[in-house]
Amino acid sequence: MARKNVPAPAIEATVTSKGQITLPRALRSRLDIHTGSRIRFTLPPGGGFEAHPVLSELEDLWAAADSAGKPGPVMSFDEMNRAKARRPRR
Repeated sequence: MARKNVPAPAIEATVTSKGQITLPRALRSRLDIHTGSRIRFTLPPGGGFEAHPVLSELEDLWAAADSAGKPGPVMSFDEMNRAKARRPRR
């Protein structure tokens, strides 16, 4: 018996005047997204966008390495420490 293509469930949210959306509880639960979680948006060539929870800091480093091209100036330890201090703790 052939299986029919069943569309994925759709979840909608409204964009506020500040450009923000509230992710519905069902979506947050399914993707294990909590206060302070980070989400990465990608723009596929065919249009639209994809959103994925950022699972680890290592993913950020790989994404930066893949898209950075030529390396720029090297950060000093003081610059790195200041950048870490600005980042919210989980």
